[in-house]
Amino acid sequence: MVEFDRAIHDEYPAPALGSCDFVTVCVGTPRRDDGSADLTDVVAAIKQVPTTRVLLRSTVPPGTTEQLAASTGKSVCFSPEYVGESAFAQEDWGTWANDRLFQIIGGEPSDARWFAERLTEIHGAETRIFTCTASEAELAKYMENSYFALKVTFANQFFDLCEALDADWFAVREAWLLDPRVERDHTAVFTRSRGFGGRCLPKDLEAILHVARQAGVSFELLRAVHDINEGYRSSSPG
Repeated sequence: MVEFDRAIHDEYPAPALGSCDFVTVCVGTPRRDDGSADLTDVVAAIKQVPTTRVLLRSTVPPGTTEQLAASTGKSVCFSPEYVGESAFAQEDWGTWANDRLFQIIGGEPSDARWFAERLTEIHGAETRIFTCTASEAELAKYMENSYFALKVTFANQFFDLCEALDADWFAVREAWLLDPRVERDHTAVFTRSRGFGGRCLPKDLEAILHVARQAGVSFELLRAVHDINEGYRSSSPG
């Protein structure tokens, strides 16, 4: 397995890739002006790699993997990645690199089965394998990032309420988190950088809102999350 990165578009090691059973593609899908995901690098990477099997890990809109498989004639499956981008997530690899503990593989059943066997060989007996259609896997990844965006916004809104009522946010948060059904991640409020930023949550939230608009779905909850976060980001001193 060799990962294809944007930096080596023109000079990737073709002989090495050609000898691989499959290639993992994990390149950026930045936001376009209309909010949709820019798939230029994804398309270029999958077309260029000299293998017939590709495991796509870039976050892409539902239907992308099927379209790429049809247009290239390659066996392409989608497997979302779940490695956090925060400094804490990078340091606490064992806890946060969850894609070592489970693998979601979306694609044609025979292709997904083939990748399930290879990934089990790579990651070992503790890895849980879940297979589904490519579109279902693509949606699951957007659902995950949208949920984290919602969670961050929810915590920030309660921070504002605590401030307005002269309540200690830290006391309220810790009391809330005593319930084991509430997970601690994405509940911190950073006063010098309100809301959510980074490379993933903002662009992926806009991308799935674009998908929803095209599908005729009024996703009012996520639209509110987007608008509230825009307000936080514009007013943050950091």
